[in-house]
Amino acid sequence: MMTTLGNKKNVKIFSFALAGVFIASVAAMAVVSMGDTANAAPTSDIGVVDQREVISANSTLAANYQQKMKETADEMQKDFDAKSEGMSDAEKEKLFTDMQQQFNQKRQAIEKDMDDQVTGAVKSVASKKGLALVVDKSAVIYGGTDITKEVTDSLSKSLSSAASSAASAASSESKK
Repeated sequence: MMTTLGNKKNVKIFSFALAGVFIASVAAMAVVSMGDTANAAPTSDIGVVDQREVISANSTLAANYQQKMKETADEMQKDFDAKSEGMSDAEKEKLFTDMQQQFNQKRQAIEKDMDDQVTGAVKSVASKKGLALVVDKSAVIYGGTDITKEVTDSLSKSLSSAASSAASAASSESKK
């Protein structure tokens, strides 16, 4: 056998055969490790949610955000007008910069409140569906169980029940 391997032609044939076996075994391992991808998504314990769609589909959430931002801006504008009266331009500029920082902090708090509401709806749906992990759709190329519709519905229900609770509390206050 050693004499037949010494021949250059036989070495090439043996090398090609060995490379072919290696490539075939790597391909077989890849096919086996992929499993049945057609059935993987429905039984996945990973949820996918499109947060942009959830927010844009929920007009109450967007309206609440816009209302809070407008109220904050109006309040800050009145405060600026009252405080800046009689100030020099340099003092007004400093006051404006300080108030702009305050506005940004209030905006972040309003956005955090909105994010917390969306996160609460995501957690509720994930718990009901037995999902171990939920990621934003923008981070997923393939797979996962899309729960965007369920999250949108859950958020709408929680916001409408919160609105009706606030309305009933306001009506009971006005009766007193």
